[in-house]
Amino acid sequence: MKFEMRQQRREAERAHALDQLKTKFFTNVSHEFRTPLSLIISPLDKIIKNTNDDDQKKQLGLVYRNAKRLLSLVNQLLDFRKIEVQGIKLHPAIGDIVMFAEDISHSFTDIAEKKGIQFSFSSNIETLEIYFDKDKIEKILFNLLSNAFKYTQDNGTVSVKLIHTSRSGTEEGTLAIEVQDNGIGIPADKQEKIFERFFQTDVPESMVNQGTGIGLAITKEFVKLHNGVITVKSEPEKGTCFTVLLPAKKIHEPSVHSTLNPLLIDDEEQIIFEESQSYGKRKTIIIVEDNEDLRFYLKENLRGQYHVEEATNGKEGWDKIKQTNPDLVVSDIMMPLMDGIELAKKIKTDTLTAHIPVILLTAMGSEEKQIEGFQAGVNDYITKPFTFEILASRIKNLLAHQKLLQKRFQKQIEVNPSEVTVTPVDEKFLKQALDVVEKFIDNPDFSVEEFSREMHMSRVGLYKKILSLTGKGPLEFIRSIRLKRAAQLLEKSGMSIAEIAYEVGFNNPKNFSKYFKEEFKVLPSQYMAEKKSI
Repeated sequence: MKFEMRQQRREAERAHALDQLKTKFFTNVSHEFRTPLSLIISPLDKIIKNTNDDDQKKQLGLVYRNAKRLLSLVNQLLDFRKIEVQGIKLHPAIGDIVMFAEDISHSFTDIAEKKGIQFSFSSNIETLEIYFDKDKIEKILFNLLSNAFKYTQDNGTVSVKLIHTSRSGTEEGTLAIEVQDNGIGIPADKQEKIFERFFQTDVPESMVNQGTGIGLAITKEFVKLHNGVITVKSEPEKGTCFTVLLPAKKIHEPSVHSTLNPLLIDDEEQIIFEESQSYGKRKTIIIVEDNEDLRFYLKENLRGQYHVEEATNGKEGWDKIKQTNPDLVVSDIMMPLMDGIELAKKIKTDTLTAHIPVILLTAMGSEEKQIEGFQAGVNDYITKPFTFEILASRIKNLLAHQKLLQKRFQKQIEVNPSEVTVTPVDEKFLKQALDVVEKFIDNPDFSVEEFSREMHMSRVGLYKKILSLTGKGPLEFIRSIRLKRAAQLLEKSGMSIAEIAYEVGFNNPKNFSKYFKEEFKVLPSQYMAEKKSI
């Protein structure tokens, strides 16, 4: 008995180790799939939007939907690994679940047409705004519909029904999602086991492949995360009905369907992104990516609007960043020599580069990697595959945000570094720069050369850094501080205009009046009179 028990335990350990090995292998393979999938889905999306031929658009749509299905299968393996190793968290947001479910269902119409299956979607409520995790609900529906079509013979029927039931006098209720088919059905003795991992029921030889046996296990986990339950009713040769019951509290706030997190900017500070007008140069973006095809694709699509540099790994990318001081960096995470996280840390901890926004691209969708990236100071994080429009919008928003910070700095009369910085390193730099200018504010001979020496930087390095943070060159920056100090003195001191001009480092009162009018749109005498009258 002891020997048999030891043998059984060893066999169980071997089976578990084999399962772990298989899952790890498929997880690694899945990561490798995501980059080529990006290069299928992103260009396809762009071609579909730019195609006017309806027939061609229909064919391309078929390719696009199947590429997305392939991605869903890849993600399923990654989700399964996450559930085994660390668990998965819910990320709910407000949305119309009726419209969402209908959109997911619509993506199966081409399979229905191909197999001659009568496919229908119905709901007893037109719209229902509730909190739900879109990614997880999409995977629940995808798995249930995939199984329904897989195990339904040609010319059969598949239906999706949404039934909302509300409690009288409250906003509380339940939403039932029913996915029903008239396929081969499931024997009664196996219905309890279908939600177990790796369980596969016997199917006729004429049927397509059985699948992995993990789809329904993942579906059950995702339903449980929503505090819901999933049940099944089935009869062999008559069909199957899966029912997902979810708590559904109505939300009356308008849903936000955009995932691009646009900048929230006051009307008076509304910024419409435009190419940099100063010095006639376009914004520079560095793409750090070891996959040649993806790097080429991104460069080809971005170069119409930006000046694009490229690097094949983090080490090469860091060298290029120090040389060119770009306006933004787009980097992959998994790269040889230096990965994206390490590159981001270097960028965000170096005084000369800390202001540069960084977007990380990754095939690894784990929350831990995202947290690690954000802790390193990364500004945004995009999981492969992605549509080019999403990346373009994120780039546009980050560059517009940089411009907004510059405008806020320029509009200030009392300089307050904490309101114009984006990172602690930049705050420290600007405070130091302000202290240096204030120290020499009455010296008309204080030059950019001396400024750079006091900051312990090269003249070129200081120029790029000051320009990136404030939109002004060092000379304009010094003059701006002088004029803002002059405005304070005109308002609060009893000194004459000539005395104030000398006090803030102008050795010619006429030049002082000229620059003051450029900065504040009035002459010093008018400014003083207006402040005194107030």
